[in-house]
Amino acid sequence: MKLLTLLSFFVILFSACPKVSNQPTNNLGDTIMVPINQPIQIGSEKISLLFTDVREGRCPTGTNCIQAGKGKISMDFAVGDAVSPITLEAKGLCEDESGKCGSITNAQGYIIKLLYLYPYPTAGNNGKRDYQAKVIITKK
Repeated sequence: MKLLTLLSFFVILFSACPKVSNQPTNNLGDTIMVPINQPIQIGSEKISLLFTDVREGRCPTGTNCIQAGKGKISMDFAVGDAVSPITLEAKGLCEDESGKCGSITNAQGYIIKLLYLYPYPTAGNNGKRDYQAKVIITKK
């Protein structure tokens, strides 16, 4: 009887433990991959980021364009309950992933920098793409 009581105690104790999340923890200053339509949380702050839309205008590889163009992305940047819509741009004919191809914006005391917009368009690929934005968020 004591064994059964002790075993029941441990089952109850361990079932009450919080579940471990498989979601990676993002922090300020980390390079973060943000897939389109999937919210990302910043663990060290009350920040969430949602990549909502892309207007692709970058010159596709394998083509000749008069202008390099640019891709414009829309995101919702939230700190707590305060949401700020933001727009970032990715330069066309630029495939450097360190940040030379992306723009920077400020929202709610934070700096959001687009390092790169994936995938880069290619000739003949006009179908739906699984876009991802590579960003870094820091405090002002």
